[in-house]
Amino acid sequence: MSRIDFPKIYNPATQTTEELIENFVVRTAVFQEIFDDVRKSPMQFPEQHYIIQGTRGQGKTTLLLRIAYEIEKDKKLQQRIIPVIFNEEQYNISRLYKLWETIAEYLQEDGEIIGLYDTMQKYADDADYEQRCFQLLEDALKKHKKKLILFIDNIDEMLTKFSKKEHHRLREVFMESAELRIIGASSVSLEFHYDYGQPFYQFFKIQTLRGLTNAETNTLLLKLGERYKRERVKEIVENQPGRVEALRRITGGVIRTIIILFDIFVDDSNGNAFRDLEKILDNVTPLYKHRMDKLSPQQQEIVDFIALSWDAVSAKEIAVKTKMSSKAVSAQLKQLEKYHIIDKERTDNRNFLYRIAERFFNIWYLMRQGRKWDVKRVQFLVEFLQIWCDEKELQRRANKHLQALRRGQVNAEYALYMTEALIRTPIKREMEYQLTSEARSYLQKSHPELENYLSKPDSEYKQTALQALQERDNEKALHSLENIKIKDGEDIKSPGKLYHTGFQDFKKAEKYYLMAAKKNNAGAMNSLAWLYFNQKVNREKAIEYAERSYEMDKDVYSAHTYSMVLLWNNDVQKAYQIAQEFLNDKDAMEKIPEDINLFFLLLLAKKQYHLTFKIFNENPFALKDRFKPVYYAFMYFLQDEYPNEFRKMGGELKQTVEEIISKVRQLEKDYE
Repeated sequence: MSRIDFPKIYNPATQTTEELIENFVVRTAVFQEIFDDVRKSPMQFPEQHYIIQGTRGQGKTTLLLRIAYEIEKDKKLQQRIIPVIFNEEQYNISRLYKLWETIAEYLQEDGEIIGLYDTMQKYADDADYEQRCFQLLEDALKKHKKKLILFIDNIDEMLTKFSKKEHHRLREVFMESAELRIIGASSVSLEFHYDYGQPFYQFFKIQTLRGLTNAETNTLLLKLGERYKRERVKEIVENQPGRVEALRRITGGVIRTIIILFDIFVDDSNGNAFRDLEKILDNVTPLYKHRMDKLSPQQQEIVDFIALSWDAVSAKEIAVKTKMSSKAVSAQLKQLEKYHIIDKERTDNRNFLYRIAERFFNIWYLMRQGRKWDVKRVQFLVEFLQIWCDEKELQRRANKHLQALRRGQVNAEYALYMTEALIRTPIKREMEYQLTSEARSYLQKSHPELENYLSKPDSEYKQTALQALQERDNEKALHSLENIKIKDGEDIKSPGKLYHTGFQDFKKAEKYYLMAAKKNNAGAMNSLAWLYFNQKVNREKAIEYAERSYEMDKDVYSAHTYSMVLLWNNDVQKAYQIAQEFLNDKDAMEKIPEDINLFFLLLLAKKQYHLTFKIFNENPFALKDRFKPVYYAFMYFLQDEYPNEFRKMGGELKQTVEEIISKVRQLEKDYE
């Protein structure tokens, strides 16, 4: 099997010109835009300068080289333009005059302009040395009738070393000289480009490279398949689009990471590729370590918390964990977003949640920074298994792993990780039990210290939770329910109900209800709508979830919730219409009398006296007798029309009716 040449991935400059041009199949639109600008610009006057932004691995270096090589190929451009390609790391250029010296050295090496650097050195002791250097460079270019285009990778690092005075001077050069033009690349957003008080404010034309689109990912994969003779790639692209999209998402569309994972993407015939993940993680370590090392200590601490959390977290959670002020956290999050390290997602309450932008970077972090055994560390295998395999393939791999465990032909740590990963995928529950049992037996014999880390089967957790609920041990039930690995909507909803009714922890209840709602669990949607109703928050969301639950189930519980939130929203006619589901159901009168009672109280709070009167008189289930205190309470509100009805009330009901009237007054305020 032909493997990807990783050194060339990390340094595109090591590819031959022909190789780079041949393999350049994405970023073609931005290439064409910049090159057309170069080709059409006579450079008689100062031209627009470019900076290409994007995280490492997005193809910035390759794009710079592709433009430079195209200039070198074009015979007309050769006559007037010299492309100068700087090395990716320019440690020596710490002052502006060194930039002019370095250009002179490049020109001499390429045989374009000889002796310029030596001429500059004659003035090395002059106070205006930098200005003399540039003047000599500009004069030489005019003499040879040449223009320069400087291709400077990591231009942010070079410009950061220059003083503000040098920034002003460089801007002056760019504004006045038509002899040179810069096309740079940067892995971070340039603060001095966006800062109104800086010399380079809004000076460059910024081209930002985002993650590849689905179509671009297909193009790249097909090219890799052609280059490395993998016929399987075309079949996957044509017949398994979901797998391609999953690869794009887990890599964030980062070209370099897609290439690194290419072997695993193609290999679905056996499990060997997964064993190579450790090696792949080693290969990406220089890239990701550099990314982390460039961050400030505060930023590193924030990234650590977000990465180890895996799922998106709020700024408040970050502040609590890192013990930083909310203001400091917000400032650092803005920077991390500029560096393309994190993505943010808006929530219902206009705050944001933050997660690591490139999921494979997150996987690397979990594997390299997590504890020796941490359930989060197995997440990377779970992600891969579900990306590369359909349900049939997952079952096949699980069976293969089961046989390897029985034969004892597997590394102990791999046995633990792969078992934990497989039982977190949608394999058959019988297979889950067999894998867990065989792995436990194998580890007990070979590595008993690892056996304790092996999870119980979900069936055991469910049984324990059921027994704990029967014994009214909410803590134990909750612990067992939260340990279930593959949760359907009902499994997720159950902890939500415990947090809601057992612990009165509404935030955690909401979290679990939302998770279950995403799995289209109607009961969770109903519970979530009721939670919002009781807490008097998120009225629009309450209506949305109540309606969805009612449309899915149409039982008396969902009808009651829906009618209540409709009343909250003053949609009385529709609330009355939906309420017929439980008002005309004999069983509902027995099962949910307190809920029906509350419906009447909210009707009264909304001053729907005559509608209430209509219901009591037309309903076939003798509501006056069933809900006598409520009946006399609303007769209290209709005393002007029916003074004698209220007087019929017996003295034993007086206190109860007064309490109901007080509650109606409170509901009126709460749900106005």
